[in-house]
Amino acid sequence: MFRVSLLPQAAPFVIAGALLTAPAMAQMSSAQNDAPDSPAATERRAKPALERENFDRPTADAQREADEQLQADERQGLDQFEKQQGKDSREGVDEQQRVGDRQATDVRESLERALRDWSNEEPHADRSVQRSEIVAYYKKRDYAPIWRDADGFTDSANSAMDTLRDAGRDGLRVNAPAQESSWSAAGELALSEAVADYAAQASGSRVDPAAISDDIEERPKVAKPAQALDAVAEAGEAAGERLAAFNPPHPAYAALREKLAELRAARGHPRQEATAAHGSDARPITNFASLSDAKAKRVEAEIIANMERWRWEPRDMGATRLEINIPQYEVAFTRDNELVQRERAVVGKKTSPTPVFSDVMPYIIINPTWTVPESIIEKELEPKTGGKLSKLRARGYKVTYRNGKPIVQQEPGEKNALGRLKFVFPNDLLIYMHDTPQKKLFSRAKRAYSHGCVRVQNPFKLAEEVIGRPGYDEKRLKALIGKKEHRINLAKPIPVHVVYFTAVVNDEGALKLYDDIYGYSAKVRSALAL
Repeated sequence: MFRVSLLPQAAPFVIAGALLTAPAMAQMSSAQNDAPDSPAATERRAKPALERENFDRPTADAQREADEQLQADERQGLDQFEKQQGKDSREGVDEQQRVGDRQATDVRESLERALRDWSNEEPHADRSVQRSEIVAYYKKRDYAPIWRDADGFTDSANSAMDTLRDAGRDGLRVNAPAQESSWSAAGELALSEAVADYAAQASGSRVDPAAISDDIEERPKVAKPAQALDAVAEAGEAAGERLAAFNPPHPAYAALREKLAELRAARGHPRQEATAAHGSDARPITNFASLSDAKAKRVEAEIIANMERWRWEPRDMGATRLEINIPQYEVAFTRDNELVQRERAVVGKKTSPTPVFSDVMPYIIINPTWTVPESIIEKELEPKTGGKLSKLRARGYKVTYRNGKPIVQQEPGEKNALGRLKFVFPNDLLIYMHDTPQKKLFSRAKRAYSHGCVRVQNPFKLAEEVIGRPGYDEKRLKALIGKKEHRINLAKPIPVHVVYFTAVVNDEGALKLYDDIYGYSAKVRSALAL
């Protein structure tokens, strides 16, 4: 019933049998080997031998295959490692991106809330308009901040802050926000408002020229908030310089700014001697420390008022230009930014002031005809003739009528009110510059005698410089004097600026004050609360 293995018991007998039969097997094998080999037998013996040789000694191809397999395994492992690393890296970048996006969203939302609250406040009317434009500016940017970076406020913000804190240097009054180490929505808006305010003030927003006088035609181009923020926000360390550039670029303005700084520095020193701030044709002020406190304060206000009026002038007045400064009673011609000639001038009376404006001069006329303005006919000629203008014919005037209105003209000649030469800059104001038969008026210190036009001393000498072409020297021009009009076109129209400055830094670097003959400067000081 039990199955018992016989292999252990049979093993000794099997081994003994093998040993006894081995000689016989060997003899039989030897006998067979002694017999001739057949081809088939030879092949059978060779094949196992080749197989044993191949098995015992691997080939070069097998070794190469093994090496390649090892390299492939290594590459596969490295690829898997790199993929895992890349996956981890992408996950880290994605996480950082998500964090950054969340922060940017939070910043935009906080700025949007701050702008909403900001616009709901009730500032001054002018400030309200400015704020609404700033709100629109940020809304267009999807409420992205312009002054923020990873470290707080940008380099642009810090540079702009330096200029804002120094606004008084240009006579401006700007509320510079407090310096903050970390960014906030409130700090962002305070800085944007201050930058917009500075640019507006610097470009002429504080005083409306039309409110000073109807005879002031200049209109400053006041910078808009978007213009200011675009110019400054991305300027980096140059942001403060960009902001300051909204002030007038004229050398005369810069000279007044330097005098303002000198005066303020001198006010901290004791007076050396009492000296008044003199008016027209008087001694320049060379020692600010010598002024009394009251006089120094008045001079400071006058400088700032004049700096303000420079903001009304065109930013580019032309490298070659003609300037007529009314309070100075002077005409100055500049070519390629170098002063060429100065001449005395007679300007309009207080009752008929010379307008402040800019235009261009395309030509001059020798032997001009004077067509009397309607205002002079009505206010002077008709009262003097008792309404009988025909009496003027005896005095060399030509009187005609058109549509019932009188036209009075004075033919060219020695007694012509325009003299022998007229500088024409066509304008609706009917203002031009000309010669005059009343030469004696140029010897007077105060020369406000005209009906509004400007009379100039030595007109032919000035015309030579203005024309600036060979064959048109003073002698040649005077040779054209006669009864026939001669029009001479300029090679290029020249800008003409009729200005009103009562504080001027002269060629020697001293400040000189002139009479406020029309009262414009007093009105500007009042508007600025100086």
